[in-house]
Amino acid sequence: MSSSAGPQRETEILRMQVDTFYRVNRFISSIDNLEELLNLIMQEAEAAVEAEASCIALYDPSDNRLHIKFATGTESEGVRQLSQPIEQGILGAAARTNTFVLVDDAQSDPRWDSTADRTTGYTTRSILATPIRRRDELLGVLEVLNKRGSPRFTETDGRLLEVVANQAAIAIENARLFEQMVQSEQLSVIGRMAASIIHDLKKPMAVIRGFAELLANPDMDAEKRRTFSGLILEDVDRFLSMTQELLDYSRGDISLQLVDVQLGDWIERILNFLKEDMESSGVDVITRLDYRGAVRIDAERMRRVLINIAGNAADAMSAGGTLTLATRKGDNFWELAIEDTGTGIPQDLRDRIFQPFVTSGKEHGTGLGLAIAREIVTGHGGDIRVETRVAGEEDGKAPGSTFFMRIPFELPDPAGAAD
Repeated sequence: MSSSAGPQRETEILRMQVDTFYRVNRFISSIDNLEELLNLIMQEAEAAVEAEASCIALYDPSDNRLHIKFATGTESEGVRQLSQPIEQGILGAAARTNTFVLVDDAQSDPRWDSTADRTTGYTTRSILATPIRRRDELLGVLEVLNKRGSPRFTETDGRLLEVVANQAAIAIENARLFEQMVQSEQLSVIGRMAASIIHDLKKPMAVIRGFAELLANPDMDAEKRRTFSGLILEDVDRFLSMTQELLDYSRGDISLQLVDVQLGDWIERILNFLKEDMESSGVDVITRLDYRGAVRIDAERMRRVLINIAGNAADAMSAGGTLTLATRKGDNFWELAIEDTGTGIPQDLRDRIFQPFVTSGKEHGTGLGLAIAREIVTGHGGDIRVETRVAGEEDGKAPGSTFFMRIPFELPDPAGAAD
């Protein structure tokens, strides 16, 4: 009995995280007012962990203080003008330690700053605070107070609040990007960015939801349950990473986190993720992995490149077809080729296919995917090119496209790369 309790509990926590993530994410693409959006996010945070009140303190590096800008509860107005140095308080502890902080009894915790209680007359008992971060940049801290029906918050509550804090980071970054674009009179680009973000993220959200629904099946065996749970966790992280990638691209900030991987295993894992979508689209996947050995890449960003190109290929094969992935090893490089039997790329788009906002007859999206792909591949010191034909262009040859990515084994040392 005890051996199954752990996995069952982890599955339940995972379902709670995915559900919280899905609810909060609905606001990100539909509301452009930051205050309204963060207030809704705080309400979802309170609901997720059963808290009485919450606040978001934003970090200002110019004075090294956390400023409470958003708060809920009956006395929230008195809290919104408060701030504290990052070296002090529970808010500061969460910011400095880069993890959530649980406080069972605020009144006896020496780190607790009672200013808010003295200002509002509120009585704080228990606290849970977690940092809001964009990669290595501290944006602020999300804090909830007084768990309803219980004297203290739990580790599970902390994990749930981290999910909400990640979404708050996206909201804050989106707002910052919007302000930058307004100042530089690029509102039309923002409109395209918003449309592209929504388009690119719909598919993984559907996958996450589908896996979550499968987990609800009581007849699912333990091995499949563990597999689906792992895929959901990976995709939640990937979802956030994709959003950040689009924001980074808008500022020309595509830094690499390089790791060593086995190329064959890496490709096969991605294909396992794509398998159901490809099968449902009538697309057969063939692999010719002549080189499966070690490569050094940013595994997450290159995964994004492969998934984007494969997704475009599936779109081009609406009536079904074949997707072929092939690898080979050169003297000082390795190459990945992705070939489809789709409709091909029209001649008037071929010279511009890797430019931002260029699309090839797709009903949705604005063409950022291949522009990002080129930035990522060239960031590895490599190059990406395409060979393509439309119907009737070459006698005896079927239409289709092949994307070639060639990356050296000895990579340059890009700014921001990390081992």
